[in-house]
Amino acid sequence: MLAIGVAISGAIVFISDRWIFPFPYDRLYRMPATFVYDRQGTLLRCFLSTDQFWRKPAKLEDISPLLIQSVLAREDRWFHYHPGVNLFSLVQAAVDNIRAGKIVRGGSTITMQIARMIEPKPRTIKSKIVEILRTLQLELHYSKDELLTFYFNLAPYGGNIEGIGAAAYFYFGKSPGELTPAQAALLTAIPNSPNSFCPGENMADCYNLRDRVLGVMKSKHIISQEQYADARLEEIPSRLISPPLLAPHVTRDLALANPGRPEIVTTIDSHTQEICEKILNSHKAELQMKNIHNASVVVMDVKSGEVLAVIGSLDFFDEKHSGLINGSMAGRSPGSALKPFLYALAFDRGVISPSEFVEDLPVYYSGYSPQNYDDVYRGVVSAADALKMSLNVPAVNICARVGLKEYFGLLKRGGLTTLRGDYLDYGLPFVLGACDIKLIELTNLYRTLANGGIYSRYRLIYGDDHGEYDTLFSESSCYILSEILADLARPEFPSSWEFSDNIPRIAWKTGTSYGRRDAWSMGYNPKYVVGVWVGNFSGEPSPELVGAETAAPILFDIFTSLNAKSKNNWFGQPHGVGIREVCGVSGKPPGAYCPATIEALYIKDVSPVQSCEIHQPFMVDRKTGNALCRFCSEGKQVENMVCERWPAEISSWFEKSGVRLADIPPHNPDCRGVSGGDRPIINSPRPDVTYVLRDYLPADQQGILLDVSVAGGASYVFWFIDDVLFKSVLPGEKIFYIPEIGHHSIVCSDDQGRSTAMELIVN
Repeated sequence: MLAIGVAISGAIVFISDRWIFPFPYDRLYRMPATFVYDRQGTLLRCFLSTDQFWRKPAKLEDISPLLIQSVLAREDRWFHYHPGVNLFSLVQAAVDNIRAGKIVRGGSTITMQIARMIEPKPRTIKSKIVEILRTLQLELHYSKDELLTFYFNLAPYGGNIEGIGAAAYFYFGKSPGELTPAQAALLTAIPNSPNSFCPGENMADCYNLRDRVLGVMKSKHIISQEQYADARLEEIPSRLISPPLLAPHVTRDLALANPGRPEIVTTIDSHTQEICEKILNSHKAELQMKNIHNASVVVMDVKSGEVLAVIGSLDFFDEKHSGLINGSMAGRSPGSALKPFLYALAFDRGVISPSEFVEDLPVYYSGYSPQNYDDVYRGVVSAADALKMSLNVPAVNICARVGLKEYFGLLKRGGLTTLRGDYLDYGLPFVLGACDIKLIELTNLYRTLANGGIYSRYRLIYGDDHGEYDTLFSESSCYILSEILADLARPEFPSSWEFSDNIPRIAWKTGTSYGRRDAWSMGYNPKYVVGVWVGNFSGEPSPELVGAETAAPILFDIFTSLNAKSKNNWFGQPHGVGIREVCGVSGKPPGAYCPATIEALYIKDVSPVQSCEIHQPFMVDRKTGNALCRFCSEGKQVENMVCERWPAEISSWFEKSGVRLADIPPHNPDCRGVSGGDRPIINSPRPDVTYVLRDYLPADQQGILLDVSVAGGASYVFWFIDDVLFKSVLPGEKIFYIPEIGHHSIVCSDDQGRSTAMELIVN
């Protein structure tokens, strides 16, 4: 009969649990607060749960045995033996309440307290019946250890502190497993009357309450007499611990991105973060004097990709200047800070070698004509010097040779998520920073250069996966680029560091956006990569917003501090990098007539091997001084000389700029052959432009410029329009042609017999 009765009772409970009176199990698991730590476990910042409570879930094995034993001894010593309801305690509580004429005891077990915590109700007989039913349901579904865990994570500890994890931190700054006997006693007592315990108030009552629990712990042999005596001398905190506010931007962003995650262990290193904050703060006053109110810094570990420091703004609490914005994650125009990746790509594709000259001349690309930052053209300059001087025109020319599509696609592979749409949407101005880039992503792309060309995602959460790796550049091009960018003898070097004796060796590059709205400085060595952005979140420009003068000093200060605690080793030269002799003028492998050579780095089996063609031999008639060729040298007294013969555009620019080159002798006027060298290059008019005459303008105000570049050795230029000589001029002399509507043939010839033709369309 007993078995039948038990079975019937069990069936009733089961049916009630499932259909009649289902248990609200979701209330056992409440939304936690979020605690964000640095890589060493130091708390950086914590955030309230969505319902504005401090909760920090704890596992039973992570809670001090002293606390567990104390709670069991005081609250429910038969916890492990009863089915959730202790009838003896209930009867005893009822008797005590009747004698007192009011409720003085509840007789509740720990499981009953859990039931009451998830469904608070007035203390009535009906509520007690519901509580008992809920208790039986809990005991039916969970083990005793699970129930204890629920109790410790749901127990109220005053105010909006709920659960032992949050209580141990806010009262004592500890984890639940590190409590002393006195602390365990206090946290045992508070849940019985959480609202009456307030640090700093009624401290005598707090001590009495704690000491009574210590007495129970002593009587139950949980602590010794000596521990009891010491515990009573321990002070109770008079105030709750104020949580820290470190790395506020990144901790906030991670908490928002991971709702409901109780703990986030970041890759942030508190020491590195503190170094960067102090350095940035030391520059704050000077920046503000220049009407610059924000700056951001990112520091990463090269090998691991772990972000060691993030500063989002100069002042997190500066509402006037939007200090809450995380500048490291904001898209801003990078200026010239993108150029190193273009050069690395060009080196890897064998488009150019570091020592080879590139043109720095006015150039026109279908409506786009780039200009250098200083509005000065240098004619020719080595690729390495063009990068060090951050020249715009050579960069655009190199990109035109490499291919904008390939360059744009490579940067997207490098994690620049702000690059959207098609490369044609950006055009060649993209090379000079006509786009928006996030500082943290650009810093990680520079990490690729420091990491031998291997790209992987950066990490902000400790232990997160990098994702897939991708090889963007060769180790060889990265090494050569690092050598170029480590040179201090360049215009970008900050004036504030000119006389410093403690300059760290880093590869670095600056950038200044159009209109001086953003200043950048990026740098790396084998250990660290650092990115600095300076500007105003409002986009307000400042004449002082120049990468070399506002961002670079911060970068060098940071590296100086970082290098103080690490060895400043440098990159080893890869096997794919060699040193070769090149012409001292063209930077190419020397030809047979190059008079002087220098040593230069190159990528084996990749860098161009075409020899120098600038230095060319000439046969000269000793009698007249004219140059001779195979058609006219016979019978002449000949001597040999070497001259520089530059391409037509460069030769013409040298002449216009007053740059004196060794004169190439004029060719024998009696020769019937055609001189070698480049044909004239017509700069204007353009073959890809249709010229339109305006009815409202006089004809003499609508002239078309005739401009041509000719190779060395030419003394005169002849313009033919529709097969009729229009005018003969000196090289570099500009003239204008008043056009008529229709199609016209244009021919330009020099006195060496070289000519170029084009069609002119006038509507």
